[in-house]
Amino acid sequence: MSTDLHVVAVIEGKPGSAEAIKAVVKPCIETTRKEEGCLKYDFHQDQARPDRFIFVEHWASQEVLEKHSKAPHLKALADGLANLTAKPLEVSVLKKLF
Repeated sequence: MSTDLHVVAVIEGKPGSAEAIKAVVKPCIETTRKEEGCLKYDFHQDQARPDRFIFVEHWASQEVLEKHSKAPHLKALADGLANLTAKPLEVSVLKKLF
């Protein structure tokens, strides 16, 4: 049985925050992609709602995902986004069934 996990996280930015959000997220993307167990870490912008962004992630295991969640660059990301978001980050951790 596979132990890998997928994560989808949604950032709802305040109106007009798109460029600032991208600037805050970019360093986290580069650092996270180098983490052990990170299989995919992509950042997308909603074409219909430019202040809405979606992370699509793939992790090798729950353990590496937990390690990522405690990484300093993730804390820096959360701090940087604090005044730019309209609501809390929505995170879904998914396990593929079929």
